[in-house]
Amino acid sequence: MGQLKLLTVDDEEGIVEFITKIYAKKGFLTFSATDGITAVDIFDKERPQIVLLDVHMPYSPIDGIETLKRIKEIDKETICIMLTRITDREKVDAARRLGALHYITKPLELEDLDKVVMEAKNLAEKSQR
Repeated sequence: MGQLKLLTVDDEEGIVEFITKIYAKKGFLTFSATDGITAVDIFDKERPQIVLLDVHMPYSPIDGIETLKRIKEIDKETICIMLTRITDREKVDAARRLGALHYITKPLELEDLDKVVMEAKNLAEKSQR
């Protein structure tokens, strides 16, 4: 089994860089995008098993929910974890209906994020066997 791929999508570059560095050190092959269109393009080319995806990206042509929808149309088995400051119930429900595994609120607590990413890693590894 090859290296697991992780795509981080957030309009805040600092968050993208932080997450990318952490998970590259943990052995993931990491990719990043700061808007939904770029994220879908990278996803289509690289097919990461895990996607960390911000819901609210005001500078992106498409938000995180639309990005999630497009990613799931390409590969419904991809594990998506939503990241956001928004605690909007409708957005949470929409993300879950589209197949998001988890929903983590910002500011990110590394311990919480790591727990969810490691759970996703275990699920991804099981599905590759």
